[in-house]
Amino acid sequence: MSLKKRNIILLVIAAFLVIGILIGILYFIQVRTNKRNAFSSNTLLINQIKSTIDNNDDRVRSLTASLKEDYITRARAVSYIIDKNPTIEKQITELAWIANLVSVDEIHLLDPQGEVYSGTKPAIYGHTMEDDPTLQQFQKMLTEKNFTMCIELTTDVENKKPMMYAMCWNDAKERLVMVGIKPMRLLNELSVNEMDAVIKEFPAYEGVEIFVAGDTDNKIDGATNERYIGKDLFEIGFEDNTDKLNVVVEQDAVISNEDSYCSMTRYNNYKIAIARYRRVAQAGIYIPLLLTTVYMIIAAVVLVLIVRRMTVRLINEQKNANSDSMTMLFNRRAYETDIRRYDDKKYEDLLVYVSMDLNGLKTVNDNRGHEAGDELIKGAADCMRRCFGNYGELYRIGGDEFAALIFADIDRLMMIKLDFSDMLESWTLEHGMTLAVSCGYVRASEYPELTIQEIAAMADDKMYEAKNEYYKNKKLARRTE
Repeated sequence: MSLKKRNIILLVIAAFLVIGILIGILYFIQVRTNKRNAFSSNTLLINQIKSTIDNNDDRVRSLTASLKEDYITRARAVSYIIDKNPTIEKQITELAWIANLVSVDEIHLLDPQGEVYSGTKPAIYGHTMEDDPTLQQFQKMLTEKNFTMCIELTTDVENKKPMMYAMCWNDAKERLVMVGIKPMRLLNELSVNEMDAVIKEFPAYEGVEIFVAGDTDNKIDGATNERYIGKDLFEIGFEDNTDKLNVVVEQDAVISNEDSYCSMTRYNNYKIAIARYRRVAQAGIYIPLLLTTVYMIIAAVVLVLIVRRMTVRLINEQKNANSDSMTMLFNRRAYETDIRRYDDKKYEDLLVYVSMDLNGLKTVNDNRGHEAGDELIKGAADCMRRCFGNYGELYRIGGDEFAALIFADIDRLMMIKLDFSDMLESWTLEHGMTLAVSCGYVRASEYPELTIQEIAAMADDKMYEAKNEYYKNKKLARRTE
């Protein structure tokens, strides 16, 4: 086998390995994404169930409060009628007629000691607030004679049917009047609120099972599949790991012989659980995944080739257009482009314009040659880069002319100046040539009324002052450079 063919085979094998790894990674990501989406959907469904429970409870509470006020009013009406005609308080027929008149099912009259002495139910005559469970709930009224009460839904005093009872004193405080009503509206509302009925109202989703069980007995009261009603929630596959209220716990479990993504929470007196079958949550993953993988590979190859070619070209063009080839600092073109940003005088608070000029370049060129002069320029640029480069941009705008736009407060600027001076001195000692740079610094915040060009001119003036001072101190005649 020729080397060329072998290389082609190796390349194909490598390509298939890369594609296989990519498909595996994408598959893993998609499976995790679908799983997370499944748990998120479970949580949304749990929140809908919780909202339904809250709404139902609110309706029941509102209806109960309304009924209590209504039933107390009816008890007072009975008391008023009897007070107007005291002779009927022990006449069962008359009391039954009054009950029908005010739309109540029962009337019971109690003496101040809390014993039933009359009413429409002779079977409970003699019952007292001490021995009757229903009457015991009204014991407070024996001492609070201006008090009225209506108790929650209970069974009647003969324990036969659901009732609500209201009680009040008559005006003379001689008797207690209790009325009992079978609250059909409330009973109808409660029947609608049964968990079985509530869950049946939820739309059916493929591969999704809903369970609502009692918080203490774990008995399933409502489920999308009726065959689960009455069973223990944890016996059908859920794990008992919900210790805190209102915290959704996620778990992988097997429900109905199906691997499932399950979510469960404790809310009020219930445990709400959702099982979403894994096969449904992960359905349709393979074909889109394969198409996506193929598309990504083709697109990536084409894009890399295009971007690589364009990037190399743009980088080279940009580099050549804006960089100084000798020092690798920005050139005058880049300087003029950048300086336009400040034409509107909106300077940053820490902006400092630095004008710099290399001293003695012409002397070095004349005495040691242009190669030495170039080395001096590169040395100056390197020192500038190391001192100013972390604070802004550097430009070579002429043969030995440089500028910098940096950002530094007064203390930082002082440190930069000292570092620059030390670095120039170190370079001089190392290379055997004097490297001296005259600098002019202008902090833009001190001259907010000036344009950037005026600030640059001021920095140039300061630089030339420093240059004159340099030649004066060196006792050298300044030469045109």
